[in-house]
Amino acid sequence: MNNYIALELTEFQKKMNGYLSMFNYRLANYCVKADPTAMLPVTVVLAGTEYNFEEVAYAIKPDDYSFDVYPKNQNNLQDIIDGVFDMHPEFKMEIKSEKNANDEEIRHIIYTMPVVNKDRRDLLNETSKTFHKECLAKLDVCYAKQQEKTVEAFSQMQAIEVEEAKTGFKNVYDDAKEQADKLLEAKLSEIEEGYQRYLSNKEDVETEGKMDFSKGMRLDQLAD
Repeated sequence: MNNYIALELTEFQKKMNGYLSMFNYRLANYCVKADPTAMLPVTVVLAGTEYNFEEVAYAIKPDDYSFDVYPKNQNNLQDIIDGVFDMHPEFKMEIKSEKNANDEEIRHIIYTMPVVNKDRRDLLNETSKTFHKECLAKLDVCYAKQQEKTVEAFSQMQAIEVEEAKTGFKNVYDDAKEQADKLLEAKLSEIEEGYQRYLSNKEDVETEGKMDFSKGMRLDQLAD
């Protein structure tokens, strides 16, 4: 393949991957499950200096729907809380305290992802599809510009080389669109899983309430 075209193909691939990464990043920050990517945009201000989240704290996942955040310095707990809240005010927060081996108090924060009720499911679905459309539009524009850019180079190449180059660019473009579709499909599936989890938990609570009510009725009847 022509060296110029080979370089252009490599650059084109990088651009496509960049758009896909941004799309995936945007999806990850509409949290259903506790995705570590959601912590990447969090910054924490300490004494007037801004730090990335991972510089001042670390997070573990007790389960798929929560983060357990430990400050690297206990004095920075409130600053970390403020930083996370600025980026993710929807997270449910609970401060926990425990003793370490030296009998020192260690405070940490449990962040739980918001439930996916019907309204939130609809919002997440709509937003994810909008992000997907925007990503596809950027892929289309990038592909169109790349085609325009290589017109002159193609005019100086043999027909078989031109066909090979065009196929290469088209394959990269098609693969990027397919990957974008898969990212959307995975997010919609995650949203639906969260919604079904919400329905299941809601049903359990309602069932438990009915059982307690029934027991109460029987106790009243016994009292009579």
